[in-house]
Amino acid sequence: MYNPLEEAKRHTTLQHEQADGYITLAKKTKNGFKQYHYKINELEATLSKWLGEDVYFSQNTFYKPQRLIENIRQLRSLYADVDCYLLNYDPDWVIGKIEIELIQEKLPDPNLIIHSGRGIVLVWLIEPVPYKALPLWQTLQDYFLEQLKEVGGDPKATDAARVFRVAGSINSKSGEVVKVEYRHNYRYALKDLKFEYLPQIDTKRKPKRGRPSKIQRLYNTYS
Repeated sequence: MYNPLEEAKRHTTLQHEQADGYITLAKKTKNGFKQYHYKINELEATLSKWLGEDVYFSQNTFYKPQRLIENIRQLRSLYADVDCYLLNYDPDWVIGKIEIELIQEKLPDPNLIIHSGRGIVLVWLIEPVPYKALPLWQTLQDYFLEQLKEVGGDPKATDAARVFRVAGSINSKSGEVVKVEYRHNYRYALKDLKFEYLPQIDTKRKPKRGRPSKIQRLYNTYS
């Protein structure tokens, strides 16, 4: 049986396993965003108080309880918000198109695909790096977004302090429950992504072995 709280715990714990710093939980209210900040060992215990409509969490962590880019403690993921509904594209069709045309050739295989109630969010987990890696992180963010522009990639959702919807919560605009497709657990190294997808700025390194092989599952439950 589907359990929203267990899905929320799975989603946040996988993304922030052994995280250092504060994770933001946020909820959209009539008076704007209500948000609080928790360490990873506090997060699971408080999720039950948050679940419901329009609940979000930060993709990276902060060294103090304030969600600002200058407060980044660890960069833990790359992501792309794909608003395919604005183009009247079906999310499942978009995932199939991305698998066939982009994954491995132009994009690594995402760890997670968040079905946010109207569009999708692709998330690539990375080996945690500190704030000083932000320029490279942002360059990769912008590159990933560029590859997804024609299917609705949102250029306004690429900052390091971004929050996205939590699995098990509800999108009030569509009434849909937010669900997550879990694809693999491999964490990418930024330096290896730079070598493979930004070769113009790194021509000397050899790629790290062990990353996910080229995707073969073109007919999974979502495509």
